[in-house]
Amino acid sequence: MPRSIRMPLLLLAALVVTAGCSDVSSPDQGNIRVVLSASNTMPAAPALGDDDDDGERYVSRLQSAKVTFSSLLARNLSGQLVDLGGDLPRTVDVVGLMDGDEVTLPSGTLPAGEYDQLVVVMTGLELVFLDGSKIALTPPGGGWTSIVPVAPFTVVEGQDLVLELDLDLGRTFRQAGSAFRFFPEFEGHHR
Repeated sequence: MPRSIRMPLLLLAALVVTAGCSDVSSPDQGNIRVVLSASNTMPAAPALGDDDDDGERYVSRLQSAKVTFSSLLARNLSGQLVDLGGDLPRTVDVVGLMDGDEVTLPSGTLPAGEYDQLVVVMTGLELVFLDGSKIALTPPGGGWTSIVPVAPFTVVEGQDLVLELDLDLGRTFRQAGSAFRFFPEFEGHHR
């Protein structure tokens, strides 16, 4: 076979093999949208001097609570954590969600398969109180991590799936005496 014909055939064969390999190494993906909401309606604001461990009363003292979401992961049924790969970090005022509003976090993707848990990582918190005082917190290490069980859900190649994260504000923000505590608690659902 002449060299002028053999070289293009070799290049064509290499392209076919490469294309076939790339399909094997990158799994099929489904599109994931994560919607954040908040639960617990807040009672009337108590006097600012009151110390309590009632999270709902504490939240009612807040003008805003800006939480920085830095990572969203899902656990597949093999126990592996997979990053959704959305455009994070994103800061959300979670007190603004008390009126029933929702915020959509940056969309991502997951390989097709079965999942049963979400892991939410937050790396910053800035509180502004009704009296004008402020607290800014940065967690030690990699951030505050919340493990959120979800009824098993299936990600299908090329299809959209909505995951809901419902933040329990009354249990997330706590005051015990003069100490402030941040324990983010979510419930997870899928549509």
